[in-house]
Amino acid sequence: MLRKFLFLITIIAFQACTNQKPQKEKTQSVNKPLQINGDSTDVDGKADKVVIKTFKPGHFYTQEDLEFMSFKMDLTASDKRFNGGWTNGTQWFSLDQSRNLGCVFGKGTRPYIHLSGGDRHEGGVSLFGVLQNDTTIHVLGSYVNDVSEGDLLRAHNFNGVDCLVVLNADTTFKSVIVDANLDLGNDEDISVQKNLAGRWSDPHFGNEIEFFNSGRRVIWNGEEKQFHFESGEYEQLLDVFTVEEDSYYFKRSDGVQTQRFGVYEGQPSRLALYKIDKEKDDWQNLDYVPEYFDTEYLLQESSKELSFEVFQDELKLRFK
Repeated sequence: MLRKFLFLITIIAFQACTNQKPQKEKTQSVNKPLQINGDSTDVDGKADKVVIKTFKPGHFYTQEDLEFMSFKMDLTASDKRFNGGWTNGTQWFSLDQSRNLGCVFGKGTRPYIHLSGGDRHEGGVSLFGVLQNDTTIHVLGSYVNDVSEGDLLRAHNFNGVDCLVVLNADTTFKSVIVDANLDLGNDEDISVQKNLAGRWSDPHFGNEIEFFNSGRRVIWNGEEKQFHFESGEYEQLLDVFTVEEDSYYFKRSDGVQTQRFGVYEGQPSRLALYKIDKEKDDWQNLDYVPEYFDTEYLLQESSKELSFEVFQDELKLRFK
């Protein structure tokens, strides 16, 4: 009987140890520590240890911490270039001033950087890293689209636009984040540039409208007006804009045009509009599409103003 009891205890203890191991591994993967090989080597020339350093919000940095960084740091660096509002087109965030803790290396230094914000639906966007110098953040963790651990955020001004250039660890171009206060790179701007911008005409009645890449401006049959986009469920942006009291659902289809001797040939892009009846149409539903369209316009001339796509392409050439 005693032998059976001891055997049972041994089995329970073994299962407990087995269950603890996966939990420990899960905790390490969530923390995402910065892993650096130690300098000491064995007789075969291989590193005999791995040093795990995890840099967390509010950590008080010491000289020992800096020795494990994979890059040089300017301890007098300022976060001034990163202060303000930023957007990647679908998310908005800014420098979290509450994290301004300083460090032991001198007054005004701030190695830890934290950006926080959200999207149209909710908050929860977060990015943290180490301030490498006045213009560069080494990213240690990110919930921002197109930004990953190990990337670099480099503050830059290109063609008069303040932006954060996202670089891979080898400093090759990845994407760009722009000043959220400009009419260039948020979701409404991008929707205008992709769907509405340009001069359009109605081939049947001769009506003409012209949308501009920035400023939410439209010239509607010769009269300049302002328009705005409508939001639906969960504050998501709809394919609906309102000019004064009238709201329109829009849909663009791109044609294929070539220019020859100053004349466009081929099939032009088309812009279909449906005037919404706000009392009858279920227009705030994200899946809503009208059964028919009232008017179809043909593209006569593309907008000459700067678009986010062109801005990003030109910037990419600078960082080749």
